[in-house]
Amino acid sequence: MTADLDDLLDDLFLGCALAAFVEQAIVQKGPPDVEATRLRAYRLYEEALAAKNR
Repeated sequence: MTADLDDLLDDLFLGCALAAFVEQAIVQKGPPDVEATRLRAYRLYEEALAAKNR
């Protein structure tokens, strides 16, 4: 079970999605908007992939 959790937490997109959720919640000072969070997650993921491929 621990290995599965480690794999899940190491996944790049899931990390970006979590960061997007937290950032959006801070901006909105409450539960984040689903669409805004989705867009932020994809932007963070694209930025992380670009940085990784440099």
